[in-house]
Amino acid sequence: MKPASMVVFLMVIAIANTIVTVEAADYLGSMSLCHHDEVEYFSCKLQDSNKIASVCAAGNSSPDHGYVQYRFGTHGNIEYTYPGKLTPPRGKISIVDVSRLPDGLGSHLRFTSGSYNYVISNALVPGEIYVARNGKLVFDKVCEGRTYMPFDSAVRRGLEYGVENSVDELDQHGK
Repeated sequence: MKPASMVVFLMVIAIANTIVTVEAADYLGSMSLCHHDEVEYFSCKLQDSNKIASVCAAGNSSPDHGYVQYRFGTHGNIEYTYPGKLTPPRGKISIVDVSRLPDGLGSHLRFTSGSYNYVISNALVPGEIYVARNGKLVFDKVCEGRTYMPFDSAVRRGLEYGVENSVDELDQHGK
């Protein structure tokens, strides 16, 4: 191959790689409602749905710093956020270790809003979101995929630990 042909060939390869990388980033970004300057604690697209559930954080070095926020909906319509204001998570969102899995520890991120208890779970692979009202399950969806999504040390450092309770036992998919 002549040097000029080789340069054109390499440019075509570089452009093709860039397009694939941008498309992959767009796809991965479409699975999260977190902003580019936030840390994604958890995100998943729910099975048989176009809805996404994400837990996003920034500056969350302890339960008293930064913020952690749950978001639910689509990119075009975030239907629900908790808490509504970006405030430190102490007293709002907690983490509870509920089981041991082959890949790591199964945990729940939990919060209560009015008479509703929300659970973001990685105790079921690949993950699950469920909501109870007055102790009765009113919403229960499994995430798409087959990969275990552990809550890393930043999550464990940034949230206060809760105690397992009856809401943690409402999971219908892990039984």
